[in-house]
Amino acid sequence: MPIKMMLETQEQRVFMNITANQCPGCPENLATRLVMQIVFDFLKEQDPIVFGQGCGIGRDFLQRSGLGTHDSGVVGMLTAMEVRGIQRPIVVIDGDGQIDIGLEDLATGFQQGYKYLHVVCDNQAHAASGSHATGSTDPLARTSVRPSGKLRHPKHFPLMLMFSGAEYVATTSTSHPQDLERKVKNAVTRLPAFIQILTPCNPSWGYDDHKGIEVSRLAVNCGIWPLYEWKDGVFARQHIPRKATLREYTASQRRYAHLTDQDIQLMEGYVKELDDMLSKLERGFSP
Repeated sequence: MPIKMMLETQEQRVFMNITANQCPGCPENLATRLVMQIVFDFLKEQDPIVFGQGCGIGRDFLQRSGLGTHDSGVVGMLTAMEVRGIQRPIVVIDGDGQIDIGLEDLATGFQQGYKYLHVVCDNQAHAASGSHATGSTDPLARTSVRPSGKLRHPKHFPLMLMFSGAEYVATTSTSHPQDLERKVKNAVTRLPAFIQILTPCNPSWGYDDHKGIEVSRLAVNCGIWPLYEWKDGVFARQHIPRKATLREYTASQRRYAHLTDQDIQLMEGYVKELDDMLSKLERGFSP
């Protein structure tokens, strides 16, 4: 049996985070359940192991090591499994706060060629401990320690790992489940691999509990959360039509309630810079 965060009945298998106490409508919980469903179904003959922890990901049945140490824990597990002749795929699922703290372990594990998939559910905050800013928090987003908004551009973890030994990196969103499924299946056959999933946080971002998918879709449609992947030496973007404006996206969340027109222009400039950078990568690493 897979190490699990899973209930199984004769009628169906229900993937869930048992007693993890998530907020109602938590997108991070949804992302975890989607990833687990895909992993357990696609790799069912290989008994996958799911490892990690995060705010909306789970705290009880999801196996874990400690804050910021999931990658070093996986390296130890893979080494021990090799000694014992055990071959089972490992998938780490955690949050952006964990990767911010444990980036050195992650980059080194990938650089050394350890074969596993690391999935980050990114809510752009240390949401389980006061909603402080992380390395992936968007510009000018209000956090508990930055009431006037974060001043710096975010780190782009997939691009950093693209040049740190990863065979596959991608961004995706729960608002685009078919894209998410395709990328998870691509990732588990190209290890080491890294996927970053946008998972808004109801209390940290400030929106109604039932609007998580709507906020995610606005992020993709306005361009502040671009979808892309690095696969087999080719960088490709998913060119999503711009059906929303940045102003519509920021208006959907209370963490941007302090923005002025000048602030909106600064964020639009950031989105353009990001778009230009990704376009250059797509041209430079084309088939």
